[in-house]
Order: sequence, then structure tokens, then C-alpha cells
Amino acid sequence: MSVVRRLARPALASSFILSGVDRLKDPASAAHLEKAVSLAASTSPYLSVLKGQERLVGQALAGSQVAAGSLFALGKLPRLSSTVLLATGAVNAYLEFMTTEHDSKEQKSARVNNLVKNSSLLGAIAIASVDTDGSPSLAWRASKLSDKVAKKSEQISSDVLDKADNLFHS
Repeated sequence: MSVVRRLARPALASSFILSGVDRLKDPASAAHLEKAVSLAASTSPYLSVLKGQERLVGQALAGSQVAAGSLFALGKLPRLSSTVLLATGAVNAYLEFMTTEHDSKEQKSARVNNLVKNSSLLGAIAIASVDTDGSPSLAWRASKLSDKVAKKSEQISSDVLDKADNLFHS
């Protein structure tokens, strides 16, 4: 792993971990999830079990952020963990923006600044989620495996046809 990744991943993950820990410490902070959970519960019968479970949903989001942030900081499963951070971060950023007070000029300014900060973090984690760290991506690996299988199949097919031809012409 390069020096930049060794330094940048923990720095980027720290914001998500800290946010997750703060939300875990204060389960009442999940009150802003009420509208989102109600909306999700009304869209699908499978999600209807979430109605009234804002605290549990908040803890699940926070726990996911802490776990994924820790894995990302350590360089373990970086693409998966950064994708989880992207998803949970996007949900939290949206809900935070929608529920933040914005009556006064100062509140509006703080709300916009927070939105820009969260957008920047999401952009950085989005880039990290597609960083292959010098290793080929899964799509590239699958393509190469497919090419190998096709080539080997052609070779086997050719060998079988040659043997069958030899049997019938001998």
C-alpha cells in the first residue's frame, strides 16, 4: 500500500468513525430519521417493520459507519468498506441537511457549510470506492477469466474433434 493511502485512508475514515460513535452515544439523535423511516415503511411491506424503530435504524447506520470506517482506515476490504461509508454517509448527509434549522442567516450559512463539507467527504469516499490500489478490478478479472475459459474451451473442442477424426479415419 502506498504511503499516501496509508495516511489518507485513516484521515478520511476518522470523520465517519467519529460521526458514527457520536450517534451511537446519543441514540436520541435518531429522531431525525422519523420521516425517512415512515417513508421507507410505506413504500414496501417488507420495510413496514421499521415503523417506530428509528432508534434501531439510527444505531444500525451508526454501527455500520464505525465498522466500515475502521475497516477502511486499516486498509481491509477498502472498496467494500468505502462503498458502505458512501451509502451511510449519503443518508446521514441528506437527513442532516433536511433537519437542520435554517431560520437565521447564521443557521443558513452553517447549513450550507455543512452540506459542502459532507459533499466533499462523499466525493472523496466515492473516489476511494473505485480505487483498485494497483490491483485489477473485479470486472477486469472476470473479463480475463472469461477470455481464458473461451480459449481453453476452443482448445479442448479442437482436441476432441481431432481425436474423433483420428478414430473415424484410422
